[in-house]
Amino acid sequence: MTDQTHMIVLVQGQFEYRRIAEYRLMADECGRLRNRAVPELEPGEVLSVVPGNSMYRIVKHPM
Repeated sequence: MTDQTHMIVLVQGQFEYRRIAEYRLMADECGRLRNRAVPELEPGEVLSVVPGNSMYRIVKHPM
């Protein structure tokens, strides 16, 4: 594991630094499982992950 504590994510078209909340096993584009960092989410946010795409997108939904 690395000592990385923050990551860059795309939130509503703007890049932001977010703290890493946890690591999860996720499949890549070839179906291999990888341990990937997952950013903290604020209330009303949903994480969008596309296999093989290294950038996370966070979508905010009105509450």
